[in-house]
Amino acid sequence: MKTGIKLFFLFLMTASAAFSAAAAYESIRRTEDFIPAEVYAQYRAKSGRAQYLLREENGRVAVFRSGENRPEYYTGIETALLRRADRAMLEKGIPAEDRTELLTLLEDLGS
Repeated sequence: MKTGIKLFFLFLMTASAAFSAAAAYESIRRTEDFIPAEVYAQYRAKSGRAQYLLREENGRVAVFRSGENRPEYYTGIETALLRRADRAMLEKGIPAEDRTELLTLLEDLGS
């Protein structure tokens, strides 16, 4: 009888560990999964009018001129400290129509 109880608790602990591992794995999904398409669509719509583009480069937020491959400058904002959704948006690029919008986006990311 004691062996049966031990086996039952062993099974219960194993099942619990498997469930926890599955939940942990599910929480480490790709970053694109954390941006609803409708949220990013508002940024994508104005990308044709954008003068600037914010992207991650070398672990920091970098400011690019529209159409350029090299950053105009790097900010002091470390991408590792940002929310997962912000990092995912930076991977795709966050357009800014003008300098005012650029500064607003940088202020939001830096706070």
